[in-house]
Amino acid sequence: MNSAVIFNRDFHALKDTDTVAEATQRMLHHRVSDLPVIDASGKLVGMFKLDRIFAELLPKAALVGYGMPDLTFVSDTLVQLRDRMRAIDAFPVRDFAVKADHVVHPDTTPIEIVLLLYRGAGNVPVVARDSGRLVGMVSARDMLAALHEGGNP
Repeated sequence: MNSAVIFNRDFHALKDTDTVAEATQRMLHHRVSDLPVIDASGKLVGMFKLDRIFAELLPKAALVGYGMPDLTFVSDTLVQLRDRMRAIDAFPVRDFAVKADHVVHPDTTPIEIVLLLYRGAGNVPVVARDSGRLVGMVSARDMLAALHEGGNP
């Protein structure tokens, strides 16, 4: 079995010009907490992660070092947090994309992918070595499906 059998070619990606509002709607629709971001040529720009959006909603002091352990003195309401969210809705996702923690290639061995997943990697972009184009995504669920394929679960 090679990783071509493992990774998902039918994946959801964001264009780097998509807005935060479009991205968060897709995340809600597809029930994911991160999505790959690609440029016009299909190259991986990075990952758009929900934690980056949450960081925009928090007080800056909560993000420094280990952050504030207790935010009970901050009385922001859900309405105020929604207002902050609306303030960033029109920004392009490229402004929030972060470098992918891990990237694999179509020829990456299954055992290497298992190791990444074991160490906590979530959705891992699969990038063509020659072009840098995003060709798929692989997750623990994809690996589990590949392990059960052709055998009795």
